[in-house]
Amino acid sequence: MGAGEVDEQQARAALARIARGDERALEELYRLYAPAVLAFASARLPDREAAEEVAADAWLGCWRAAPAFRGDSRVLTWLLGIVKRQAYVRMRRVRPLEYPLDDEAASLADRADGPLEVLAAQAGADEIMATLDALPCELAETVRLAWLHELPYAEIAQVTDVPVGTVKSRVSRARALLQKTLGRRI
Repeated sequence: MGAGEVDEQQARAALARIARGDERALEELYRLYAPAVLAFASARLPDREAAEEVAADAWLGCWRAAPAFRGDSRVLTWLLGIVKRQAYVRMRRVRPLEYPLDDEAASLADRADGPLEVLAAQAGADEIMATLDALPCELAETVRLAWLHELPYAEIAQVTDVPVGTVKSRVSRARALLQKTLGRRI
């Protein structure tokens, strides 16, 4: 049994306890997924403060919605769906002027070697992040979910509310654009 499976079992058990009102279980789930939740919020919002507020709102949403978790997806996928909805609500209230790179680039440095980290080692994190941020929003979001959060395509489809085929084509288009811009095979 891999570490991801253990985390998923632990997360599902914590979520079941949250549904029964166990605050310590929420702390446990927070320890498991807070970095991923904040990184996902940071990728969607213009500044760290906004991302932190959305992440906090998402944890509150997790507390409230835990009884409704059906188990059709991984807990992380379900949480990122809550973050996405919270970010959307926030973006409707306040339109961003720009998207800073520093916080997200820093969070990438803390991750294990995934596709973005391998690219970063070859081309430099600033160049990768600038190139990724230059992609159309839906492509950048899909690539972050696939490569940074390492979600399966089916779960990315759930988070983004698009068919799996659309997820595959977005990853393919993003890869082609990144290859063209960076001049490397990825």
